[in-house]
Amino acid sequence: MKEKIGEQYIRLDLLSFEQAELILEYQKEHGDMKFGDIAVYLGFLDEDQVGNSLKE
Repeated sequence: MKEKIGEQYIRLDLLSFEQAELILEYQKEHGDMKFGDIAVYLGFLDEDQVGNSLKE
């Protein structure tokens, strides 16, 4: 089974479980935004962290 992006960020210690939950809640209200974009928008991650983690 493919790992979800939020789980990957948690596993890599880039996000806490609570931060991932906040991102998912935000995503429910703004469905057109991607998880990584929301993480950057909320200040939990920067663009480099999102790009580098997606390469794994």
